[in-house]
Amino acid sequence: MLKRGYYGLLATISLSSLGDTFGLLAMEWLVYDLTGSKLAMGALALSSSIPEFILRLIGSPLSDRLHRSRFMAGLAAVRLLAILVPLTMGLAGQLQLWHLFLAAGLSGACAALFMPTAMAVVPDVADTRKLVRAFAVIDGFKNAAALLGPAMAGALTAAAGALPAMGVYAVCYTGAIVTLLWLPKMQTPAKNGSNLSLARYIREITEGFSFYKNFPAMLAIMCMVAISNMCNIAVWTMIIPFVRDVLNRDAVAIGALTTVFALGTLVGLTMISFLGEIKQRQTVMLSSLMVIGLSTTLIGFASSYPLVLAAQFITGVAAPFFGSLSSSLHGRLVPSHLQGRVNSIRFLIGGSLQPVGAMGGAAIAHAYGLPILFLAAGLIPILCSGVAMLLPVLKGINGDLSDLEAKQRLKQHLTTNKGDVPA
Repeated sequence: MLKRGYYGLLATISLSSLGDTFGLLAMEWLVYDLTGSKLAMGALALSSSIPEFILRLIGSPLSDRLHRSRFMAGLAAVRLLAILVPLTMGLAGQLQLWHLFLAAGLSGACAALFMPTAMAVVPDVADTRKLVRAFAVIDGFKNAAALLGPAMAGALTAAAGALPAMGVYAVCYTGAIVTLLWLPKMQTPAKNGSNLSLARYIREITEGFSFYKNFPAMLAIMCMVAISNMCNIAVWTMIIPFVRDVLNRDAVAIGALTTVFALGTLVGLTMISFLGEIKQRQTVMLSSLMVIGLSTTLIGFASSYPLVLAAQFITGVAAPFFGSLSSSLHGRLVPSHLQGRVNSIRFLIGGSLQPVGAMGGAAIAHAYGLPILFLAAGLIPILCSGVAMLLPVLKGINGDLSDLEAKQRLKQHLTTNKGDVPA
């Protein structure tokens, strides 16, 4: 039963990740074709990130309260319906900009809770003695999808246009729904029973935040993630104008950039697996952000496509040294009954500045040009990482975590049960 559930979840995550690579390129390509506007590109990202931000805040308890696999199936179904709107209108020759913005908004709302819930399902369907391996395999398949998807999407878009790529997006989410319905039934946590009130629901939201209140080092890490993601979204929102207008390349080149990044990520994950347990987490994590910032700055000064590819590969290699260590810290320190809520809040904090990055990046590119945008997006994480190196609170994530893990769970237990009265 465990194997069936785990492989079904693995297939779901792989299909959805592959579909996302097709859908993102297709929608961005269609928006730029319809408008030719950098501001419209930023607005598309904003229309997705705002609903995502709101739903991660107010919906964070749902992945702990509802039947998780069915909840994910419902989210995937709504996303499929959202995809079908621009696809159908495009095939009918009636596609308008608002169709793409509607699809982006609904997709962002569903994405807000889909992946946090998937991460919360893993302990239910994997052997508890092999959780580290289970998460590693999932990360590997997600990166494989990111490795293959963009190149395939770029080639398909260059050959037949963006609508066929939207069709692949829809097919992938149809497959994801099927695999979710195939998952074995998992019991809903006892705490999430029939007693529900507004006060209880709000308290469940605050329990997700209480983890970061009890562990300021993890809050500092997530603030760094928010800054890094803000700069990343500013860059990736402008990647199509950059490739088309600066590098004078087509959709194949855009797909290749994402594929090279994913290849670098796989190399970085391989390096981490050989290194084993990393004790100096603060230095390694912040150094990885500095490398990413330097690579982004380099792209801003580059007009050579091979140089941009090399910079993207370096960025991909560096990324897991922050992301994987952050995920492992959350996996070890977050109590199991709070996994859904804390994962939602984790994604919420990490993506909180993405609307700023989306519209701010578009405004900078529109007013000052793409090179200035890439320069700013590279320098900001470099400066923030340098400051974070000096923060004493981050030293707490170094060394052996066994004692810290026990103390953290005790703190979380006391915080969660403080003032716990019947609703």
